[in-house]
Amino acid sequence: MRAQTVVFVEPPYVCWDRRMDRVREGEEEMPGVGTLVLAAVVRAAGHRCHVVDGKRTGTSVEEVARRVAALGPDHVGISATTISIHNAARVAARVKALAPRAVVTVGGPHVSAVPERTLAAFAGFDYGVVGEGERAYPALIAHCAAGSDPRDVPGLVYRTADGAVRTNPRAPYLDGAELDQLPEPAWDLVPDFPLRFQPNVFNYRATPVASVVTSRGCPFSCAFCDRSTSGRRGRYHGVDYVIALCRRLERLGVRHVLFYDDLFTVNRPRVIELCERFLAEGFRFTWSCNSHPNLLDLPTLRLMRRAGCWQIAYGIESGSQRILDVVKREVRLPRLLETLRETRAAGIRTKGLLMMAHPTEDEESLRETVAFLRTAPLDLVQITKFTPYPGTPAYATIGAHGVFDEDWERMNAMNWVFVPHGLTPAVLERYFRQAYRAFYLRPDVLWGLARTIAGEPRYLGRVATYVRVGLRDWLRPAPAPVLAS
Repeated sequence: MRAQTVVFVEPPYVCWDRRMDRVREGEEEMPGVGTLVLAAVVRAAGHRCHVVDGKRTGTSVEEVARRVAALGPDHVGISATTISIHNAARVAARVKALAPRAVVTVGGPHVSAVPERTLAAFAGFDYGVVGEGERAYPALIAHCAAGSDPRDVPGLVYRTADGAVRTNPRAPYLDGAELDQLPEPAWDLVPDFPLRFQPNVFNYRATPVASVVTSRGCPFSCAFCDRSTSGRRGRYHGVDYVIALCRRLERLGVRHVLFYDDLFTVNRPRVIELCERFLAEGFRFTWSCNSHPNLLDLPTLRLMRRAGCWQIAYGIESGSQRILDVVKREVRLPRLLETLRETRAAGIRTKGLLMMAHPTEDEESLRETVAFLRTAPLDLVQITKFTPYPGTPAYATIGAHGVFDEDWERMNAMNWVFVPHGLTPAVLERYFRQAYRAFYLRPDVLWGLARTIAGEPRYLGRVATYVRVGLRDWLRPAPAPVLAS
C-alpha cells in the first residue's frame, strides 16, 4: 500500500464576532487529544500525517483550507462538534475546490449523533466516521489507497449511488488492553508544544500546560451529556501507560496536566493507584481533573492533594434539588456540599460547573441556584446555558419541555437555544447574570482569585482581557434577547 498524506483538521470553532466570545477570549488552543491520538495511529500505519488547527483566535475558513491544500493531501480528516460542524463543512467544500482528489471525512461527536443528517446536509464530506475512529479511519484510508470499496468498513457513513446516506454499525469500542496499545498523542505535530497551549484562565496552576485523557466513556446518564462517541461503559488506560505519558510530558517541561477524562475519579481504586505512582515517580507537575459529587472521600482527596492535585471541577449543574432530580438523579445537595467542603479541607481548589434553562426549570429553581452560589464552598464557577445537543438523553424529548431552536451554529452553550415553558430568554438572561454576580462579587471568591493571580503572574494579561471584555458586559443591564424562530 502506498503511503498516503493525511491532514487532520480542527475547524474554526466559532462563527460569530470574536469580540463577543467571552468564554474563549484571550485563549490559545491546540488540537484535541483525540485528534492527536488518531494522527499517531494513522502515522503508525505508515502514512504521512499533518495537523492543521483552525481554532486559534481569528483563523478564517479560507486560511484553514489553503493550509490544508498546500500539504497535498490524499485524505483530510475533520473533527467537529455541533457548534463547529458548519465551519467544518465550509472547510471541506473549500478543500474539495482547492485539492479535488482529496478524500474528506468528518468525525467527532456531531456526526456520531446524527450521521445521516450530517452527510445529507453537507456535500463536502465524502465520508463520516461514527464512534471511535482508531479502527475505522485507518481502514478507510487503506481501502481507498488500494482502490477497493470501503463501504463495508464498520462505523462508516457514506452515500449510495442514488445519493442516499447509509451508516454501518459502528466498530467495537477499544477495550482497556487495546487502549494501552495506542501510541502516545502526536504532540510533535503541534508547533511549539507545549508552550502554545493556554486553557481557560484559572484552570491551571502554572505553565506550560498539557492535557491528557486516561479513560473513555462514563457510566452516568446525565440528561445533557453526549456519549455517542465514547459510550457509557468506562474503559481505562492502565496505570503504567498513564505514568509513561506523564513522564514524557514532564520531560517536555510541562508544569501542569489537565486530565480531560469525562470523570477522572469514577474508578477510585485506580485513582489511588495513580496517585501513589505519581508520588513514587517524584513528579513535580500539578494537575486538575473532573469529578462527580458522589465519588470521593476525604482520605482519597488528601492523597490526591499530596500527589499534586490542584483543582477538581465538579458537575453541579443546578442549585435546585428539584432540577437535579430531573437531570442528574443520583445527586443530593447535602452530599454535594459535603464533597465540596472535604475537597477544600484537603487543600484542593473546587470548581463548579452549572447550567441554566434545564428542562422543567422555572423562576423558583433559578432563584435557588442563585442562592446556592452565594454560599457554596467553591473557588471558581462556570455557568452555561442548557443546550440539548444531538446524542444527549434530553434531545429526543426536549420539545415537550419548551421551545427549542435547533440552530447548530448557535449551539455553543452561550445562547438560549432552549427556553423552558413558562420562561423567556430575557428572564433567563437576568438570572444568568445574577448568578455570576452573586458568586464573583463574594469577598472570599475575589480574595481567592487575587491569591491565584499572585501565584502565577502570567495570569495578569489574560485577566485584564477578561475584565475588559467580560465585566463590561456582565455588570451592565441585561438586554432582552430574542429566541430565534
